[in-house]
Amino acid sequence: MKVYIQTDIEGVAGFCFQENRRDPGIENVRHRYRMYKLLTDEVNAAVRAAFDEGAEVVIVNDNHGSGYNILFEELDERCRIIHGRNGSSGKWLAFLDETFDCMLQIGMHAMGATPNSIIPHSLWEVNDGAFYRSEGTMAAAVAGDLGVPSVMMAGDDKICAEFREKIPGIEQVQTKVALSCYQACSLIPKRSCKLIYEAARRGIARRKEIKPFFVPGPVRLRLWDNATHVPPLSPLGETIERPTITQAEHDYYPANKPSLPWYKGPSTDMDGFMFP
Repeated sequence: MKVYIQTDIEGVAGFCFQENRRDPGIENVRHRYRMYKLLTDEVNAAVRAAFDEGAEVVIVNDNHGSGYNILFEELDERCRIIHGRNGSSGKWLAFLDETFDCMLQIGMHAMGATPNSIIPHSLWEVNDGAFYRSEGTMAAAVAGDLGVPSVMMAGDDKICAEFREKIPGIEQVQTKVALSCYQACSLIPKRSCKLIYEAARRGIARRKEIKPFFVPGPVRLRLWDNATHVPPLSPLGETIERPTITQAEHDYYPANKPSLPWYKGPSTDMDGFMFP
């Protein structure tokens, strides 16, 4: 059995603020690594659950920002991790293919403009507003194109509500109740990790019951956000149409590269990129 673990950071228990990368002060540095530790522990709980449920291969995708957030030297040594500059390989969900049995998602956040959610951003408009996707449910849809079900996720109450609506029966851990974009009432991290371990095991055990999240094509796709993730949102690039949501997501970034300030694109040559 193969399990893919997609990760972000905003949805972990205890997270309310992004780090201030312009501030080299010790408190800001401590905050950054404290959040890395909280994320690492939640991911590790999911990794251990996957192996305890019988997985032979577990791939973790460090998919927040620079792709260098998880303290992978603290992970279960049986897993492998995708890390480094996201998207530079030409694929958002690197390594994901139809051979995986299921996907788990840790640290998920709500889509852009979701009221009273922790740092909501990235709103994917599908089929001219017929429905919308967060990063998490977009990942679930890309997996669904491959026949891979998303069986478990963790994040704040707002992103949990979106997943429940779109993937009935998915196992969830509500790590916190968001009170505003920068305030929440969180589980204590040890409790969150315990619940993630239990929910991940349940989800994997039920992987044949939970249907892949499939979005039929053709798909028209457009991203709403801005460079700072601070509302109001605006469209980043032009709508594109492709036969599947996977192809639309894959082609969206290069098709709209000038409108996406953070997008560097696939890179086979060194161009001076440095952490973070």
